[in-house]
Amino acid sequence: MFKIRKGRLDDFPELLEIYKELQQRRVEAKPEYFKQSQEPINRQDLSEILEDERKRLYVVEKDGAIQAFTVFKGIKQAETALYKERRVIKVEELYIKQNQKYKGIDQYLFEKIKQFATNIQATEIELELWEYDQELIDYYEERLELIPKTRTMVFSISDQGGE
Repeated sequence: MFKIRKGRLDDFPELLEIYKELQQRRVEAKPEYFKQSQEPINRQDLSEILEDERKRLYVVEKDGAIQAFTVFKGIKQAETALYKERRVIKVEELYIKQNQKYKGIDQYLFEKIKQFATNIQATEIELELWEYDQELIDYYEERLELIPKTRTMVFSISDQGGE
């Protein structure tokens, strides 16, 4: 059975290994954006996540070993001339080890995020995904009931050759 708990600094060695797996998948998919790294997160980064009162880190354990984690933060967006005030949860990371996918861990972890969102009276949970990973997009739409809201579009200057 899975157990979910708040992350701790002593989780660093296991989280580092999971971050390496995540970074490797990113490098393979988008080498123009991501670089190889044996330390995609360090103890200081983890410490800053844990000390930030707006952020939360949760891990999922099975048999005492971390299988997944999420990092998210609550944001209060002030009212402006164009937008209403609102509270939003921004999911910065949501990652399940490759050998643990499709076992319900994502739903389990997402429930924790939804509970937190409800507690702070957030109106939305936002998760950004890369467009190349259509399988993951479809999965999150089906399993977590996420729906597209915005789309970021780019024009690569480096592809144009410049002057």
